[in-house]
Amino acid sequence: SCCYSCCYTMSTPTDESTSPPPPTTTPTITTPPPSRRLLVAPYSNGIKKNYSSLFEECDNVLKNAARDMVEARELAERAGLTIDHDSSLGAAGVAAGAVAGEPQYTLEGIPVLRTTGGHSNTDHVVVSTGDPKTDRIAELKRSYQRRVRAMQPENKGEDRWDKPREPGGRRRRIGREKNIPPQPPPSGYVIFVAHMTTKIRHDRPNERHNQTQVIREISKIWKFGMTEPDREYYMIFCKEAREEYEYQYKEFRATGQYTPSQKFTKMQDVGPWVRIQWEDKNALEQEISRYDSVVFPARPPEFDEEYFRKEEERKKRRKLKDKELALRRGDGGRVK
Repeated sequence: SCCYSCCYTMSTPTDESTSPPPPTTTPTITTPPPSRRLLVAPYSNGIKKNYSSLFEECDNVLKNAARDMVEARELAERAGLTIDHDSSLGAAGVAAGAVAGEPQYTLEGIPVLRTTGGHSNTDHVVVSTGDPKTDRIAELKRSYQRRVRAMQPENKGEDRWDKPREPGGRRRRIGREKNIPPQPPPSGYVIFVAHMTTKIRHDRPNERHNQTQVIREISKIWKFGMTEPDREYYMIFCKEAREEYEYQYKEFRATGQYTPSQKFTKMQDVGPWVRIQWEDKNALEQEISRYDSVVFPARPPEFDEEYFRKEEERKKRRKLKDKELALRRGDGGRVK
């Protein structure tokens, strides 16, 4: 670990007249090894260069941040907002919802909306007044309201279903949320099928309706009996209805309610989707909009007797088949 300074001092004479002559037997090392000098000097210069580059980068970042803060303050003043930057907030400020060292955005004289970070569709956006006591009381009220809703019959046990459980039957769950925006059809073809089905059922009141055969006929009309502008009309219909639905759904997620559409509606709340403005409708929409009702019976009344008779025969055949299967299994022919 020698620094070679002693060797260097001993080998360098201070006065040529009084210095003894150099020894002739063993040579003395008068300078440090070249390798050590080459390692020390470049390493120190690199550190200085790194420090200077870091200082320059920090200065640039601070200048950019100051410029961004000035622009943000100007934009906030135009919108009636204020940006208060306070880096002295401690644990109390963090507990109150503020993050130390980050700008706090407030609206002068008006409460600010914030999110609770939950997944509820109705109460995850709440009003923040800035007063810890007021906000805490509002939080307790929301918690109590959620507990009350959870105790409603439609949210508990078997009362969540529209009817009791039946073997082989289907039941639907009662919707927990009401006033949800209606979802439009997924494609223009589906809208056209709904319009044509309504027209066919209205024009054939005394005929038995077979939806499978009707869809085959409608598909041929869509492929071969319509022009490209006619199909494009339904494509645009679907696109605009979908865009409006997405806006309504976001509004419902944020506020628990939504603004009814001013362009589209479902006929009598159960029929096909149509445009509201009369001049925006095509000929088919105008025709079905004149119908007194778009709710049709399952079959003409004269076919009811035959239908119920076939249903009874089908049940009997099913019961006999189950009995045969029970005999094969060795259950003694017991049918549940």
